Amino acid sequence: MNFETHAGLPGDVSPAWYDASRPDFLEDPSERIAQKLAGRAAAEAFETGPDQFNEWKESVDVLKRPFEQWDSAGEAEERVQLVRHAVADVPDVADVVLEFNFRRRGLRLDCVLLGKGALFVVEFKRTKITAADRDQVMNYAINLLEFHRVTREWTEGGAIVVPVLVLTKGKVAATTEFPDFATPPWAAMLATPLVCSGGTGLREILMRALERRITTTSRSRALWLASSFAPSSSIVDAALSLYGQHDVAAIETHAAPKQAIDENTEEIVNAIDAALAANEHRIIFLSGAPGSGKTLVGLNLAFSRKLGAQTVFVTGNAPLVEVLQVALQASYRLRGRSSAAGVITGYPKKGFKPVVSASTFKIVKAHQFLGKRGQAHGQEDGRVVVFDEAQRTYEMGRTVVGQKLEDHEADLILAAQRKQFPDTSVVVALIGHNQAINRGELGMIAWFDAAERQQWRVSVGDDTFALLPEPARERWRARRTRLQHGHLAQSMRFYRNDAIERWAAAVIDGPAGNAAVIAQSLNAAEATVWLTRDLETARRWAKAQAVGGQRSGLIASGQARRLAAHGLFVDFKPDIATWMLGASGDYRSSNALETVQNQYQVQGLEVDYAIVCWDLDLRRDQDGWVARRVVGSAWQQDSALDIAKNSYRVLLTRARKGMIIFVPPGDLTEVDETRPRLEYNQIADYLLACGARRLERSPAQR
Repeated sequence: MNFETHAGLPGDVSPAWYDASRPDFLEDPSERIAQKLAGRAAAEAFETGPDQFNEWKESVDVLKRPFEQWDSAGEAEERVQLVRHAVADVPDVADVVLEFNFRRRGLRLDCVLLGKGALFVVEFKRTKITAADRDQVMNYAINLLEFHRVTREWTEGGAIVVPVLVLTKGKVAATTEFPDFATPPWAAMLATPLVCSGGTGLREILMRALERRITTTSRSRALWLASSFAPSSSIVDAALSLYGQHDVAAIETHAAPKQAIDENTEEIVNAIDAALAANEHRIIFLSGAPGSGKTLVGLNLAFSRKLGAQTVFVTGNAPLVEVLQVALQASYRLRGRSSAAGVITGYPKKGFKPVVSASTFKIVKAHQFLGKRGQAHGQEDGRVVVFDEAQRTYEMGRTVVGQKLEDHEADLILAAQRKQFPDTSVVVALIGHNQAINRGELGMIAWFDAAERQQWRVSVGDDTFALLPEPARERWRARRTRLQHGHLAQSMRFYRNDAIERWAAAVIDGPAGNAAVIAQSLNAAEATVWLTRDLETARRWAKAQAVGGQRSGLIASGQARRLAAHGLFVDFKPDIATWMLGASGDYRSSNALETVQNQYQVQGLEVDYAIVCWDLDLRRDQDGWVARRVVGSAWQQDSALDIAKNSYRVLLTRARKGMIIFVPPGDLTEVDETRPRLEYNQIADYLLACGARRLERSPAQR
């Protein structure tokens, strides 16, 4: 099987960093194996230091010592001789696999041992074993049963899966009583992990587990490593059930745009069916304003019963993935507590925890999907790929997760899809308007250029097509398949008055008079955009507005570094899932109004009431907007004005119900040159000219 190349890796890249037959492994010096692991780690852009190297070496020694029947270190030749004498004691352990990468699952197993009728999932811990460690190794074992086809088919024939924790230093109370097997659908796996310390303990576990096996059938190492990754039908059902019960604060449906969402979804489904039936490689575009429901359409596709088995939802918006996963998991747990839930999709209630961990497999971070991180050989789901925020693909040469892209990201994605599915595949590209907030993002044109180079067909609606530069439109006008819909114009976020989207655009793009006219309609709808120069006033306003389960939150540009004078640190990234979903009493929650999230963290998310904190990274002068960034102890002009404007465009469209903008007063002593009062005043004056209304006292103070 060929593995997708990426950033200079060889064409056939094993999912394991090291694998060998037991005889070859025993003859290979421990230091040499550790060097191989370190070399592979370096090739895959993982940083390793002496501690990691030594840990690998210790783990390798532990694996060898079970067969040596001794615990002290010795010379390599003597160790090999002792191993040879010990082989007869465990002849049914045939192969060793180290650092096995689950590709798109985002997991990497320390060690897998393949034996006759048994597969051992081994995790090494240094000084202690915790409850989290036990959960980890059980989760790895369940993932093999759910996603690894050869393991699943092997266990259906009677093989057992044995999770093991090995302490490499110190002592731990070893498992004395052999545990029972788990309940269906994981009856082939031990219900709890076996625990031991050192090589002697692992040897005993291997021997005891092999005594409990049901069959002596084996699977070759080559076959096991070449296995496809395909979720079992029950885990697909669990994900569908989970999605159907979700309560995700980041995604709201409202009556007004619901029809447009349904129409677009139906047309995209039909276009996907047509492309697959015609054995085509096709890109289908859906564009939309911020908050218009593009992500909802994508999730509907990924979790639909018609397409769900072959569709993956991929996004470059990592914070959105984290919030979705936590929210979906929480809803599954809540559902499991109800007496009416019973057994859901074949999983008993006590099995919910690993199901929760595994059932969000259809939501993938973009750079885990691309190349070696996700487009693994044999991946069966992924024939249809929904890319959220597709305009955020990077240009060739951009460093992504420690590696430079060898081609434009859109080209790499299409090439990987064609290689993985040579007969037919579909990419659904969800395109946001004016949301490029990172340097090196190419925008929608990257996909059209890639489609031309990679010979893919394109389906696109008129409104989306109009976003292309004229030369590209001319090239594609007669070649595209025209969608009747393909664009979502109406926001679902600020649903009391969607004019907030137009107001934000007018503020950023000007002139101020246009924004002021739009602000009048906001005022009439009791959706006034407020402005204050006092952060505590903003906090009191937000707390007075949000009731019940509603959320408020502080947001700011990632370059707004002088907000530090007000205790807001934009370089600190609070856990986004806790910030978005935590209870109001949790100081980490957005409702605590203690920590601030930047535009990179909140793009694609929203709160009910937003405090938008405006710093001098985007300021006004007589000619309009000027972008700046802090370099050393001073502001310097930044050439990336569009990036700065789009960053604030994102911030101004994060509120569902209400917004207040905090513009700092500046340094009243005029000592701090990075906080000049005049420049802050210019921003505030401009926003007031755009129709924002000054609020200097909260309702509770009046």
